[in-house]
Amino acid sequence: MKRIIIISTLASTLLLATNGDNLISLGAESRAMGGTGIAMAMGTDSVFKNPSWLADIKGSQAMFGATLFLPEVKAKNGNANGQEATSKADTSLIPAVSHAGRISDTLAYGIGMFGVSGMGADYRNENGATPQENKGLADMRTNFQYMRFVPSLAYKKENLRIGAGLTLAYGALDMSAVMPTNPQDMSTYKQRGGGMSDDFGFGAQLGTAYTITPNISVGAYYQTEIATEYEDVFDFNMDGVYDDLKLNQPAEYGIGIGYKTNKIRASLDIKQVKWSSADGYSSFGWDDQTVYSLGMEYKTASDLELRAGYSHANSPLDDGNFKGATVGGAQMRPQDITYFNMMGFPAISKDHYTVGLGYEFNKKIGVDIAYVYSPKETLKAMNMQVTNEQQSLSGALKYKFD
Repeated sequence: MKRIIIISTLASTLLLATNGDNLISLGAESRAMGGTGIAMAMGTDSVFKNPSWLADIKGSQAMFGATLFLPEVKAKNGNANGQEATSKADTSLIPAVSHAGRISDTLAYGIGMFGVSGMGADYRNENGATPQENKGLADMRTNFQYMRFVPSLAYKKENLRIGAGLTLAYGALDMSAVMPTNPQDMSTYKQRGGGMSDDFGFGAQLGTAYTITPNISVGAYYQTEIATEYEDVFDFNMDGVYDDLKLNQPAEYGIGIGYKTNKIRASLDIKQVKWSSADGYSSFGWDDQTVYSLGMEYKTASDLELRAGYSHANSPLDDGNFKGATVGGAQMRPQDITYFNMMGFPAISKDHYTVGLGYEFNKKIGVDIAYVYSPKETLKAMNMQVTNEQQSLSGALKYKFD
C-alpha cells in the first residue's frame, strides 16, 4: 500500500507501550490522574477518553501536547549463548492534538488526533559471526505505530450527556529478523522482514455520563474493534514469500465514577480490553486485560492543581504459556509464538504510578504536565527472558479562544 507521507510523519513511533500496546491514557491531565477520565470531564482531552464530556466545554478550546516515552527493554535467549542484550528502541515522542467547541447550548463538537498505540524492540547487530557467538535475538527489529483521528459530537440534556465519535485509524508495522532454516548453517540465515507495511482502519466510539449530584458523576464508554491488515510484512514460514498479517486493534469498554468539590477531584475507572478476540493478537495468544485506574487532584490556594494516580492491569502475555497457532498463513509452534512475543513485542508492564500538575496562567492559557513510571517487570518462558521498565513525561499547552 502506498504510504501517506503526512500521516506517516505525524504518527507516533511508540516503541513499547503500556496496557498491551496501548498507552494508559492520552493527554497530560488524564495521564497525571492514573489514566482516568471516563466519569470526569478532562477538557478537550475528553475526545480521547469519553466523548460525552465534551458537552461540558465552555467556548472554544484547543490542546497541543506530546509524550516523551523512555522504555528500557532487555532480552536474553538461553537457547543460544544466553547473553543479555538491551533494545535500542529506547526513546519516542508521541503527539496529541485536540480541539473542542460549542455548536449550541446543548450540542458540542470535538476533534482529536493522537498516537495511541505501538510497541517494538531493536536488537540489530546483536548476532555473532558464528552460531556459537549468536545471542539468538535474530537482529530483530519490530516497530508498530498506530494513530487515530477522531471527530466527535456530544449532547447534553440536564444531567445526562451522550457522545459519539468516528475513528479514522492509521497503522504501520515493520518486522525484520535474520532467521535460519538450519541454525547450524550460517548460509541459511536470511532477512525475513518485508519492510514497512501500513493500512487504514475505521471504527467508532460511544460514551455517556450522568451527574448524580453536584459532586458525584458516573460514566461509560465503548470503542469498536478496528480491522487492519499489513501486506507482505514478514516471511513467517521462511519459504521466501512475504506473508500478510491481520492485526486488529481490539474493542474496549469501561465504566467510571467521579467525585469533585471546589478543591478536590477523584476518579475511579475500570475498563476491559478484548485482545483475545482481535485478529492477530488472538493468534499470538494475548489475553484480555481488565485495567483499574485511580486518580486524584488537589487545587491549592494559588490555583495550582496537584495530581497523582495509579493504574494496574495484568499483562496480556500472562505467564508466557503460549500455544501454537496459524499466523500470516504459516503454522507456528508454541516456541515460535513465545519467541515473537517476548523478543519482538514484550508487552509485560502491569503497574503505573503517575504524578503531575496543571496551572492556568490567565483566562486563556494553561499547561498540564504528567510523569508516569512503570516498574521493571520480568517474563520467563521456554528458556527465554525479557524485562521491561518504562517512564514517560507528558506536557500540554491549553488555549481558550473565547
